[in-house]
Amino acid sequence: MEDWLKEFNTWDKENHDFIEELHEHHSILYDRLLPVYAVLDTLAKQSITGDIEVNDDIDKIMVVGLEFLHDQVNTCKLYIDTVFQGDFHEFLTYDQVVNAMLFIDDLKYELAEKEIEYDRNALEQFEDELEDLMNKKKPIESELNLYIDDKLSKVINHQEIDLYGIVDIFSDIADTLGLDLYTEDEIIIGRDI
Repeated sequence: MEDWLKEFNTWDKENHDFIEELHEHHSILYDRLLPVYAVLDTLAKQSITGDIEVNDDIDKIMVVGLEFLHDQVNTCKLYIDTVFQGDFHEFLTYDQVVNAMLFIDDLKYELAEKEIEYDRNALEQFEDELEDLMNKKKPIESELNLYIDDKLSKVINHQEIDLYGIVDIFSDIADTLGLDLYTEDEIIIGRDI
């Protein structure tokens, strides 16, 4: 336990501000990272207070979650540094594209795991197209998500595939832990009546 707890605390110190910035700017990337981050944060706190008994399942959740967060956040930071020359706000303009790139990595893993055939060349070309969109700072069309869905559907030859990735797994774990991830606080403007 102490290894992952120490590793999570170190990771959190280095990346907490980045996660908070994504949240404050309502980035789609925050929604992607939130289930994993919230579960790890909750389990770390509960292990310190003794509210949970650490076992092999908790260890596995923490190790897998930490690896996921580390990879995802490092990829984002790499894009910020290389493609956007450190400009966080310009990076946020392309957060849908970055999210699609991260999703494609998840998709490739799932397709390989389930041994599902797909058009590898078309997927590589699509990844290049998304990279080009960011590298050349092309304008983002309002229907980008529909375009991404259409391209990915063609890559997998319109097969019905039940994808259940890390984000889905951690959303289920969050539900089991009773975490309400996406409830916004109500804001009342004006005076109480």
